[in-house]
Amino acid sequence: MPDLSVIIPVYNRGELVRHTLESVRAASAGLAVETVLVDDGSATPLADDLARLGLRVDRLVRQENRGLLFARLAGLDAATGRGVLFLDSDDLLSPDKLHAHVAAHRAGADVAYSDSAHQNLDDHTGPLGVPELCAPQPATADPAEFFITIQPAPHSPSFRTDYLRARVAAAPFPPSPLYNPVAEIWFYHVCAPFPARVVKCAGLAIGGRHPGARLTNHWERLAVASLAVQEAFARTVPATPEGRRAAARFATKAFDSWRRLPRGFHPGLCARQRDLWRCLAPDRDPAGLGGGVFQKAARLLGPETAGRLFRLRNAPYSAGRTLDDAQLAALVATLPPP
Repeated sequence: MPDLSVIIPVYNRGELVRHTLESVRAASAGLAVETVLVDDGSATPLADDLARLGLRVDRLVRQENRGLLFARLAGLDAATGRGVLFLDSDDLLSPDKLHAHVAAHRAGADVAYSDSAHQNLDDHTGPLGVPELCAPQPATADPAEFFITIQPAPHSPSFRTDYLRARVAAAPFPPSPLYNPVAEIWFYHVCAPFPARVVKCAGLAIGGRHPGARLTNHWERLAVASLAVQEAFARTVPATPEGRRAAARFATKAFDSWRRLPRGFHPGLCARQRDLWRCLAPDRDPAGLGGGVFQKAARLLGPETAGRLFRLRNAPYSAGRTLDDAQLAALVATLPPP
């Protein structure tokens, strides 16, 4: 059994993924690491690209185009390693990351995570320059804090395979195409209300920066998909001690997300984001919402009134929108009723 299965969904990135594979190979020295590529219906079959580039992988799964979440689930089904790590097809690894994660799982961790960085990446020549570190992630052993508050980039955590398969099989709400733009958020929310041994370890996951198409080019799609996940979580979070801890952190995160939305953004979406906090924080306690200045305003005016006032400082939606009115309306129409 391999120490770790590295699962890499690919959609029309047959050239770029070779740099990810080389990074995994370099970080795998001395370990038994399995590479699982999931071709999510690429126009040119990924097998053809790999053959042309002289690349080999341990497992190649091809499926019709179903989106990122379902590609990761297909990779999880195919994996044979004791642990699994999800990478995108433009991600890189520091040389010590896999060793640190394997050691953490051998010591009993269900989830191991590490810090992240960014690096320029060229289709043909590969990584350029040196990685630029992101802000360090807080260290925690609390599953609710990790999965709800920290929510690291999807290339940061690895999971003990048996643990993750059990959580997916018993997910309080099932996967949906709506969640594809934020696939990692679905995994995080179905894990958050349950026990897990979480460890922060060494190593870096490095997101490649390049001019190609990517989900983050349209933040509205991420916002709507995230709202869909959050509403499903709010409906299904179990009334257990672990569930209540996750729900409390979730309410705070939902309120903060509402406060950060741009001025003039879709009123219905703004209201639904705010209502998540109302749903899971019925006492409207302002504790933990924002910094010291906001706390004072929230105690004086109430959290929602203070939130609306502070949102006036946010940039207008017109300054950062990536979708026109018709596209945004069509996207909103995909959401189930609140």
